[in-house]
Amino acid sequence: MYTNADITLYSCSKDGKYTRTEIKEVFWQEVYESNIGKTGLITANSLHIFIPLTSVPNGLNITTSKDLVVKGIVQHEFDNTSQATIATSMKTLKESHTVYTVTVSDCMLYGSKTMQHYQLSCK
Repeated sequence: MYTNADITLYSCSKDGKYTRTEIKEVFWQEVYESNIGKTGLITANSLHIFIPLTSVPNGLNITTSKDLVVKGIVQHEFDNTSQATIATSMKTLKESHTVYTVTVSDCMLYGSKTMQHYQLSCK
C-alpha cells in the first residue's frame, strides 16, 4: 500500500480521557470540494486516512465523533486529571495544529495481508 504521511491519533476512552498514539506510514487523502446551492457556496471538504495493518500491529479501537487525528507526529499529551484540564489541553492542541475528528471507521481486514487496512473518514 502506498503511504505518504505519519499521523498522531488521540483516542477518547469511555470516561473522556485521551491517549496519544503515533502511527507511521499511512495514506493521507484530503479532498477540497465546493458546490453552489440556492443559499450560496457550500463546502464539502473531507479527509480519508488509510492505515495499513502493518502500521498498527495491535489493531485500532476507534470511537467515532470523539477520536482526533493530527497530520504528523505531535508530542502534545492531554492532561487527563480533570474535565477542566482536558478542555485546556484540547484548546492548546487546536491552537497549534489542524485537528480532524474521526467520523467513520471501517476495518478492511480481508484479502491478502498486504492489502488489509483500516479506513478513517474525518472532518
